[in-house]
Amino acid sequence: MEPSDLEAVAAAMRLDHSFQHTYRCSSSRFEFGNRILMPLSAFDSLVDKGVESPWLFELCNHVTGKTSYCGVLEFTSDEGFVLLPRQMMESMELEEGELVTLTSASLDKGTFLKLQPHTKNFMQLSNPRAVLEIAFRDFCCLTTGDTIMIMYNNIKFYIDIVETKPSLAVNIIDTDCEVDFALPLDYEPPQEEQKKPKVLQKQKQPIEEVTVKFKAFNGIARRLDGEPVTEHVAVDDDDDDDWMMNAERKPCGSNKVVLGSNVIQSQEDSTGEPSRKGRQEETNMKKEEEKFQPFTGRSYRLT
Repeated sequence: MEPSDLEAVAAAMRLDHSFQHTYRCSSSRFEFGNRILMPLSAFDSLVDKGVESPWLFELCNHVTGKTSYCGVLEFTSDEGFVLLPRQMMESMELEEGELVTLTSASLDKGTFLKLQPHTKNFMQLSNPRAVLEIAFRDFCCLTTGDTIMIMYNNIKFYIDIVETKPSLAVNIIDTDCEVDFALPLDYEPPQEEQKKPKVLQKQKQPIEEVTVKFKAFNGIARRLDGEPVTEHVAVDDDDDDDWMMNAERKPCGSNKVVLGSNVIQSQEDSTGEPSRKGRQEETNMKKEEEKFQPFTGRSYRLT
């Protein structure tokens, strides 16, 4: 037999062992999961065709063309009807009484799942992986692109199936599967604090201290003999450091004032003798000293 004939026979054997039937759908008493109720006739057909368990099916919506995968829970529905969980009816966009086609399928064991919760509240649970492990008992397979709903503490959590490996639909019955989470749909990245524009502070200019320069002997010159001064001594403001060296004033008449003394020095003539005017002044000073006699009064006792 040629290879092409062998392939045709194998294909015919696969068709003989496959199950396909069209039913009308309705909601079951169950709200979560993807296990459906089928009529008893479906059980007989599956056994007769020798379809291997676990019995998994491809579910197709004839109106929208949307497909997903599911398993069977019981064979207790009315003939011609299949009952789906309410959440699965919503996910498949099915209305009561619409036609669906079920085809037997063989799915690989799942090794990896990537899930995306709709709200960040799910990720804030103390142990979201343990919650999933319990919730997945109502599921026998998962399909990429589906949205499932689970209940925990009377709160409904919607989760998108973002990715499944090794195929687009996987069997999760009695399997250890790695689970990863995408960021929740309502996740908002932390907003960066708006940097406030820096106010350019005016640099305080150092206050220049006004230093008053010391000006030596900037008063009015007077002569000791009471006669008017005929010459003025000018002090250079720009040469304050040398004022001590130029402390002596220029001679005014016959006398001069020496800084640091109140004694009047008589100008000696070329012969070295005091002048006549100097001798007269000394005589007047002696007379004044003779007039003042301290403690010249009489003494008295208090007793």
